[in-house]
Amino acid sequence: MKNLRFIGTFLAFVLLFGAIVGTFVFAVDPLQFYRKASYPPLFSREQRYQNPGLAKNYDYNMIIIGSSMTENFLPTEVGKKLGGDVLKLSTEGSTAKEQRMMADLAVGTGQVKKILWGLDYFSLRENSVRDEASFPFYLYDDNVLNDYKYIFNISNVRHAFGALFLPKDQKPQYRNLETLNNWSYMSSYGAKKVMAKWKEAWLAEQTSGTSEPSLDLVKERFHENILSLVKAHPEIEFIFYYPPYSVIRQQVWYSLNPQRFANQQEMKVYMYEQLSAFDNVSIHDFQSDSSITYDLTKYKDLSHHSGSINQRIVDEIVGGTHKVTASNLERFNQDLERQVSTLVINENGPIFSLTITVNGQPATFGQVPTTSKDQVRVPLKDFAEGIGAEFDYDTGTKEATLIKGGNKLVFSVGDPIASLNGQAVELKSPAVIVKERLVGPVKQITELLGGHVTETETDGPYFLNYDLSF
Repeated sequence: MKNLRFIGTFLAFVLLFGAIVGTFVFAVDPLQFYRKASYPPLFSREQRYQNPGLAKNYDYNMIIIGSSMTENFLPTEVGKKLGGDVLKLSTEGSTAKEQRMMADLAVGTGQVKKILWGLDYFSLRENSVRDEASFPFYLYDDNVLNDYKYIFNISNVRHAFGALFLPKDQKPQYRNLETLNNWSYMSSYGAKKVMAKWKEAWLAEQTSGTSEPSLDLVKERFHENILSLVKAHPEIEFIFYYPPYSVIRQQVWYSLNPQRFANQQEMKVYMYEQLSAFDNVSIHDFQSDSSITYDLTKYKDLSHHSGSINQRIVDEIVGGTHKVTASNLERFNQDLERQVSTLVINENGPIFSLTITVNGQPATFGQVPTTSKDQVRVPLKDFAEGIGAEFDYDTGTKEATLIKGGNKLVFSVGDPIASLNGQAVELKSPAVIVKERLVGPVKQITELLGGHVTETETDGPYFLNYDLSF
């Protein structure tokens, strides 16, 4: 009998405790899931948990949707320039499915008149949510029966206490919607950091091309998560843009996962063909804007740029300078491919794109990274063919010979001293083997063989041409 009484008392206590906790969380509603806070709120940095409440209970007529590439937009600034009362609903690392779920919640309120949508190709490569096992689906549906997952969540209990009792001068970054999840002001940028990430990517992504989804699957996900929303809401203005990753981010994809790069390019054509049928849609492509993508001082890693670029993106959208049309669609893609295919990576200095001509005529040399801006290295067999020189390489001695116009240049792999017509000359950069090809400094070798190199800018400071004349 005593045991039964004890069990009954214990269960009653558990139920009472649960009721108190549940009532407390419901009343405080730390994520503002049921209502907008009547007290100064403490927002959560967990966007997948925080954004649903904001979408359902705040006033706005324009939303920002996208990945971390959209987090540095300032809603008030976007609203002033694009015309609207803006709520940012960005979600770091989000797939198109997650973005659609977020958009559905906001559109379901009947408030949305405009959507600024940062459209990353990577978001279309998977038709799932990130970490599906722990994703809070219950915050995105209308089923009140699963709200217990919110009410009795220990993280929400802690958050509720923090919202009520934490001094209001603490955690200021989580008290202002204007700068919530905006990391621009707390990040450091620069070419050195970006190049370090580039080296990591070259090691980490060597096999990334083995799991690339088919283009048909990517198209299906676009139809399911994006195009269907556009079709269903002709009353909403959709402003899509392609975020400007750094050009060396694109170069890694182009080199290590060419199918991904090709799919990305083809999807931009396909999405334009589908979306251009709607008068309420515009698309803006920033991925080949070299004034942004080559300036590594504005990036913190291979992809993420500073908030100043987000500000510029809005200005350019207003000005229409990057708007995709039937007449410039292919040019945007061609510009990007030309940039990455001619990119010269200098680990200790600037990056630039380089074309090479011989006596004014285009020449194709498979380029490799430089040792310095003045010492671009090219495969010497290609070089010899391009300038009409004789070439010989002894694999046993690793000695190469170039003969052009009576000049004979002999050098050995890794040796900074070469022989020109029997006389020792010092090379500014020795010939080396890269990716099983013998490469050497194109400018100095041209001059040693009696030629001349004219260097000119072709399309701004990041684009050079070497014309080799003999």
